[in-house]
Amino acid sequence: MDRHAPPGQPRELYAHNAEKPYVPASILKIVTSGAALEFLGPDFHFKTDFLLTKTNDLWIVGYGDPYLVSEELALIVKELQKRGLKTVRNIIIDNSYFQKDLVLDGNTQTRSPFDAYNGAFSVNFNTVSFQKDKKGQVSRAAGHIPLTPLALKLAAQTKGPGLFALNISESPQAAEQNSGEFLKAHLKEAGLPVEGEIITGRTAPARRKIFYRHESSMSLDMLLKLLMEHSNNFMTNQIYLALGAELYGPPANPEKSQAAMNEFFLRHALAPITMGDGSGLSRQTTLTARQMAEILAVMEPNRRIFYRSEDGLVLSKTGTMSDIKTMAGYLERPGEPHRPLSFVILLNGLGYNGAREQILNILKGRFPAPPPGTGGG
Repeated sequence: MDRHAPPGQPRELYAHNAEKPYVPASILKIVTSGAALEFLGPDFHFKTDFLLTKTNDLWIVGYGDPYLVSEELALIVKELQKRGLKTVRNIIIDNSYFQKDLVLDGNTQTRSPFDAYNGAFSVNFNTVSFQKDKKGQVSRAAGHIPLTPLALKLAAQTKGPGLFALNISESPQAAEQNSGEFLKAHLKEAGLPVEGEIITGRTAPARRKIFYRHESSMSLDMLLKLLMEHSNNFMTNQIYLALGAELYGPPANPEKSQAAMNEFFLRHALAPITMGDGSGLSRQTTLTARQMAEILAVMEPNRRIFYRSEDGLVLSKTGTMSDIKTMAGYLERPGEPHRPLSFVILLNGLGYNGAREQILNILKGRFPAPPPGTGGG
């Protein structure tokens, strides 16, 4: 598509099966990102609240922060200490901003990091990591990421030496417990041992005094760039779910997220898409090339969040599953970055390995030259 074509020149340069529905895989992240920018804004920061009772119970109230990693927990612990935290009895987690036992379609409970559960208070993408040597000794995968009891349990069940990253597939409750264990470990390392236990499944009092409200050091714009580059399903679905709760009130659930997406489609006169999740893991989601092209038209002012190729001329997002190869984005004309072309490649079925890249190379070779009479080189 050339949406910047001068009058009389075609805007649709090439189309094949453009009205046929396909499973999009991870290019669906473009759609979720567009709605998040629309309703939350690029400068939005996720928050997490900490409450402290008179008996030194530390409550955590989560709101779906997708980047609540160990580096953030270290910052949080420092701020808690600055505000006078000296001892902790119990850690009590309020995960009620998300629907209880929430599992999105496409989550198949494997150990792969891309397949993690979502939750309102979720640390390190609901994933544990560790190193294991040939003698079976277990150590940290990175110095700043503690080994939780669950990490040690999984390490004992894992064969062979190596560096491992495993998601917590037992249950959403196990993921919530492990998030508490991460915080407990960071508190201990800062000289604040937890005397009691980690309590999950509780809801904080409606009337509350916030001891500390943590705002993520990452803006939404930064988060979207990160998740697009690394195709992070967990982060995308956190944003997808939180978006529904932000617009329609907690608890977050798939129905509210779909309603938020429908509002986004309606605002831009886009054909609605029924989404099984926000990341593209769900095979229930289908869209056509023309639908995706229309979304790219809406996203063009925000194309900064797309991954840029080494030659600088392609801004794209890929989608990859066992029998799905997709790509969507923009081709920038040399010397005219303000007049990009948009493209959509949807391949469903076996035998397409390498075809997506071949098609992109054909498009790059054939279309980026400016139309005659536009003054381009």
